[in-house]
Amino acid sequence: MTSCWTVILWAFLFFLIIAVTLSILPILIQQILLASFVEKNAAAIQTGMLTMMMLLITCSLADYGGHYLMRKAGNRLCMQLNCALFDKLLNLPHQYYQNLNKHHAIDTVLISIKQTSRSTVQIITILVRNTLIVISLVLCLAWLDQNFALLVLLLIPFAVIMLQIVQNQKDVKSHTHAPAVNKLTSHLQRSIENYRLIRLYGGQQQECQRLKNDAQSIQNNDMQQINYIAFVATLCQLVMMLIVVAITYLITQQILKGAFTLEQTGAFITALLLLITPIRRLASIPRALQVAQKYLEQVFSLLDQHTVSDDSDKTLPKSQGKLTFDHISFFDQKLEKPMLQRVNLEIRSGETVAIICKTKHLRSQIVDLMLGFYQPTTGKMLLDDNPFTEIKHADLLAQFALISSESLILNDRIAGNIAYGSTECADEASITAAAYSARASTFIREMPDGFQTRVDEKGTNLTLQQWQHIAIARAMLKKPSILIIDDLWLQSDQTSLNEILAKLTQNRTTIILMHAMPRTIDHIDRIFLLENGVIAEKI
Repeated sequence: MTSCWTVILWAFLFFLIIAVTLSILPILIQQILLASFVEKNAAAIQTGMLTMMMLLITCSLADYGGHYLMRKAGNRLCMQLNCALFDKLLNLPHQYYQNLNKHHAIDTVLISIKQTSRSTVQIITILVRNTLIVISLVLCLAWLDQNFALLVLLLIPFAVIMLQIVQNQKDVKSHTHAPAVNKLTSHLQRSIENYRLIRLYGGQQQECQRLKNDAQSIQNNDMQQINYIAFVATLCQLVMMLIVVAITYLITQQILKGAFTLEQTGAFITALLLLITPIRRLASIPRALQVAQKYLEQVFSLLDQHTVSDDSDKTLPKSQGKLTFDHISFFDQKLEKPMLQRVNLEIRSGETVAIICKTKHLRSQIVDLMLGFYQPTTGKMLLDDNPFTEIKHADLLAQFALISSESLILNDRIAGNIAYGSTECADEASITAAAYSARASTFIREMPDGFQTRVDEKGTNLTLQQWQHIAIARAMLKKPSILIIDDLWLQSDQTSLNEILAKLTQNRTTIILMHAMPRTIDHIDRIFLLENGVIAEKI
């Protein structure tokens, strides 16, 4: 909340104005009563009423200003947590994404962040605003009569504790009954599922009796809890009423002794009435904290996840493009079967190889291994004879580019889809040159706003083949040492795309992942068939 403190401090100033304003009201009431019943001064009464109206208006404006600033602080806190969430989600280990129920989990965390921000601001507001009001009113009572103010100050903690006990008892009931209700529900569900055997052996009456006993047990516990809660609530209310009676008695005694005048009594009663609401709000803080804790646990269950480590000190500014699979084995935890078994493969610098994988899932896993998102179960991956584990992951990824047969929108504009991420700051000339080399500039110029044309979520502004040209332009702009082409290679009906791909692979290490043998082996140096986790060279 570092970025919120300035706003919160300004809100504290408004809350202080509220506290001071409310502390003046009892004294103002005293002056109005004095002018009404003792001095009979109409002008003083009119002045006092006008002053009270001004104080109430000031209090209302300060209250609005304080809450406005706290809402502003809450929005900043929400954005801070959202940014932390986005940063965390985009840097988690690859395995986490496999187990992440994306829509439900992310929706839950986003809602929890909003509720956490709201609860945090609400708790701070209640605590500060009402504490200042209580302190100011106690000081006002002390100005009127120190002994009476001391008594009220001693009774306030008792009032807060009594109110908290009543609130806690209401919450205990729902928690204590949950296991018993779950047990009854489970038993009923099991009886319904086994209806064949129950009817076959005539056990309906027996099952009904067991369910009845469970329900009766819940009802008995419910009655005990209700009676206990009612007793505690009655006891607390009795204590609260005794406190009120004691204060009333003391005020009455002071009036009879002549220590309190009528106007002083009115001021005391006004101050005590003004104390009721802030004390009740302060007593609600523990309950609000319990609610906030639930949302905090949901938020930090994700924010506490470990991100991808980049601890290696070894940097690799530019690779020669040599990639080695050294006795690689990989076991898929999700499918519970080995996907690669002691694969030995050396791809030389500048070489173009094709790897035939029949399933999309296997192709995806090979891509993740080459990009360092997965670690092999056994063996190691090497780049220019350097183990992946000794290279900074960011430097490793900088050596690769990926072109896929599927369309993928990374930005809301054409130019942003070409110059993305590490190449985001590329100048217009470089973007135009990459688009020209990928033969994408022709259809881009025909679009309404050229390179600044917006594309919708589904990319309906462009065809699949045009998106493939955009992906090639993005790869050309990055100028990688190693190019991965996933399920996209020379096709008889795509002359333009074939020429671009052939040009792109020249003097660059290229790995082509395919689901079947290519129709032509032009521009391919070697072909490998991956079947049952074992790889074999075909040509």
